[in-house]
Amino acid sequence: MQNIIEVTQLTKSFKGQTVLNDISFAVPKGSVVGLLGSNGAGKTTLLQSIIGLHLADQGKVSICGEYVPNLSAATKQKIGYVSQESELLTWMTVQQIIDYTRSFYTRWNANLVNFLINDWALNSSQKIHKLSTGQRQKLSIILAIAPEPDLLILDEPVASLDPISRRKFIKTLLELNTNDAQTVVFSTHITSDLERIAAEVLLLKDGSIYFHGDIDELKEKVAKVHIVANQKLPNQLNIPGVINLIKTEHQASVTVENINDVNIDQLSEQLDANIRIEPLSLDDIFVELHS
Repeated sequence: MQNIIEVTQLTKSFKGQTVLNDISFAVPKGSVVGLLGSNGAGKTTLLQSIIGLHLADQGKVSICGEYVPNLSAATKQKIGYVSQESELLTWMTVQQIIDYTRSFYTRWNANLVNFLINDWALNSSQKIHKLSTGQRQKLSIILAIAPEPDLLILDEPVASLDPISRRKFIKTLLELNTNDAQTVVFSTHITSDLERIAAEVLLLKDGSIYFHGDIDELKEKVAKVHIVANQKLPNQLNIPGVINLIKTEHQASVTVENINDVNIDQLSEQLDANIRIEPLSLDDIFVELHS
């Protein structure tokens, strides 16, 4: 399958502080990838570097086989982007900015726009500066998906939306991605939304990729080991890949990054302990990695 995004050894710093460190990954056409990470992990910088709003200090990025930032007009037409902060022309009305944005594109789904304007209860004649934060976010989303872009980049797209609007937006995204027609890369803090939409997760930690792959694969790898020992536990448990550890004299809860690397029978014998493995949800894993 052809890659629509290729990122190779991308490094980006601001004022001497490294935000992205030697990042490499590829996104095949038709994928839905959720970008997950704590505040300051580099999610926004990565998304903006992909579309050329930031120039890489080192490494390179390509979209549809063209290097960023030297994208052709034809390739730019294939990209939709919603930033974390609304960047709308607030003196316009909703309809005016729709008409204005439409003039830049050769492809425009007017039926989808009209449906979402009604479904999301936006007033076409209202000035944008009078819209709420959530309404502006809805409008930004509509403007990004109306040209039916091949690549949709979304930075915290549902952060300002209520739960009902979030579900409607997720439903729309899933419908747009029918038959692998569209590639979506989006960042979010809401892991439940990510699990509804994305097949893959790209997890950033401290400016580097901690994991990139299927969500189910991540959930199968990371687990919590509960230990109840019959004698005092040693200071060092010698468990590989420890992410987080809570320990008392006779009990311990250990989160490990790959449960398959832990020999449970051997560990039980060494520690003279009963051991229980707890599977973790995506939300649990995110909390454990940042606790």
